[in-house]
Amino acid sequence: MNQLQQRAILVVLLVLIAFGLLTLNQSGALEPVRNLVLAPLTALQRSIAAATGGSAPQTADVAALQERNAELEAQVTELQGEVVQLRENEAQLNLLAGLLSWARTQPDNTYLAANVIGRDPSPFVSFIILDRGSDHGVARDMPVVTERGLVGRVVEVTSTACKVQLILDADSAVNARLQKSRDEGVVVGRLAGGLQMQFISQQAQVQPGDTVVTSGLGGTYPAGIVLGTVRAVEKQDFEVLQSADLVTGVDFSRLEIVLIIVNFKPVDLGAFFQPTSTPAAAAP
Repeated sequence: MNQLQQRAILVVLLVLIAFGLLTLNQSGALEPVRNLVLAPLTALQRSIAAATGGSAPQTADVAALQERNAELEAQVTELQGEVVQLRENEAQLNLLAGLLSWARTQPDNTYLAANVIGRDPSPFVSFIILDRGSDHGVARDMPVVTERGLVGRVVEVTSTACKVQLILDADSAVNARLQKSRDEGVVVGRLAGGLQMQFISQQAQVQPGDTVVTSGLGGTYPAGIVLGTVRAVEKQDFEVLQSADLVTGVDFSRLEIVLIIVNFKPVDLGAFFQPTSTPAAAAP
């Protein structure tokens, strides 16, 4: 018998066996055998189910978990907002504490705290807007300060707000004094930014680091308010006067709260410099 005949017989036998098993299964004769095989598998499945906590969570449980998760996320968002607000309040309190501490060293002045609500949009800031006006006792020419020095003066007032010209403005001029040598000059704003003390006597001894304060001359500002410190001195032997570049302690780009000196009244010195009239000659 060759190999081809052997394969044919094997195929016939397999077909007959499959047909026989199908017939026995339909008649139920294989049920005991199937139960015998499936029994260990069923027990194994039950053990796995018991170890993993039974069946999968029901739909109601999933919905409850999702609702609880949404509640927790809302609470987290609310707490984060409260933390931001608390930090902002702390920063505001720190600013006010610094201003109050400095104001106590100047008992002769009466101060009104004001918030900066607007500023010059140009790169070289020359004015700011405050949330205090005539309804709060603010008037033109009142000085504005911080604990770090002079900011400027009020130049326009409405009932609820005011405009402050900063000492950085190119049109600003403040009579000043070198605190150490007591030599005087005028501090002006520069178009390129910063401050410069001009009209200093050539004989004055000016050194980097010297403090410059308001002199009170002219009656425009109270005396003794810090304007800045000398950064560099510009002096030429052939010139009558010298000048000095200043560094101000006030960060004008980050002003938030300032103090208005509301009890200061500028002195009008114009009447003292009016030319005196010559009396008319008597008629003969």
